Amino acid sequence: MLTKPEDGWSDFQLDNTFAYGLSYLDDIAFEWIDQAIHGLETMKPFCVKGFMEPSRFLCVVSYWNCHIICEYDGRSPLKKEDIVNEYSHTSMLQFCEYLYNDIMSNLDEWIFYAWNAEEADYTKRKEQLTQKLSKLKELISERREHFGEDRCFM
Repeated sequence: MLTKPEDGWSDFQLDNTFAYGLSYLDDIAFEWIDQAIHGLETMKPFCVKGFMEPSRFLCVVSYWNCHIICEYDGRSPLKKEDIVNEYSHTSMLQFCEYLYNDIMSNLDEWIFYAWNAEEADYTKRKEQLTQKLSKLKELISERREHFGEDRCFM
């Protein structure tokens, strides 16, 4: 879903969607994990965002699908051709699993990913990110039963 950060950029792609290059201006690892944790704790859809310079990327993570919206990041009224809208049959649980695996497999790169993270904060950020990943993994395990074949959400 997320590629290893390189030169401040990571590509995001779900099944049957385009790849979107997301910049370092958003602290994706920390912000997205916080949203995923909140979504699994409350069992409610959540949204993650990214900046594509100059466009804005939004991914609404619902129960059974993810909805991607990209729009020009300007103040003028949008035209239909200024918006990308697509979806993937990726459940909330799958999204959270992908997020966990992608961040965990490149942990050190994600710690330095944010533009505002100072090198002096490395140890503290690594500890914080590791704790968040642990919480996310725990919630994935706890909530798995809610995403079985015979389940639905209201």
